[in-house]
Amino acid sequence: MLLPQRTFYFVRHGQTDWNLEGRMQGHTDIPLNANGLEQAVLAAERLHEVRIDVVVSSPLVRALKTAAVIAETHQWPLRVDTALMERTFGSYEGKLTREMRALHGLREEESISTILPPDAEQWPATKARAAAAVDFWLRALPDQSILFVGHGAFFRALYEVLGGPRMEAANAVPYRFVPVDAGWKLEVV
Repeated sequence: MLLPQRTFYFVRHGQTDWNLEGRMQGHTDIPLNANGLEQAVLAAERLHEVRIDVVVSSPLVRALKTAAVIAETHQWPLRVDTALMERTFGSYEGKLTREMRALHGLREEESISTILPPDAEQWPATKARAAAAVDFWLRALPDQSILFVGHGAFFRALYEVLGGPRMEAANAVPYRFVPVDAGWKLEVV
């Protein structure tokens, strides 16, 4: 899918206790921990010189709280879109990622997508959903600067669709996606 060629922003939610423990969160609605809330405040500070017209967030509480802190700090309008939710990990939600890797003999650099159960959202579907969600908002609000607030797998899926290498988004770090001649460039704000 070819997204409209315009800059947009993305922030992964702040830290949760399950992030610290290395658990697969998926659709399980885990709140930010104290550090995650502090990270959201710092993300808002990092965005103080960026022009944003609207924040679009996943409805999961860890993303929505991160988005709310950022939006309220700057008086930016906040919208919610279920298409920005984390992928579901099915019956693996709540499991420790390292235990699932060991169980299936995966090395650290190998994606867990290859070992997820059938009731999880499969990687091609996650990529298609991420691209469609961002495409929708970029087309629906063509003259507005958009900040998306979402999740790690959503970020990886979107970046892969845009031609980027496999990359983990840090918690509550603002990223700028910039169209360039050969595709897209990713910058930390």
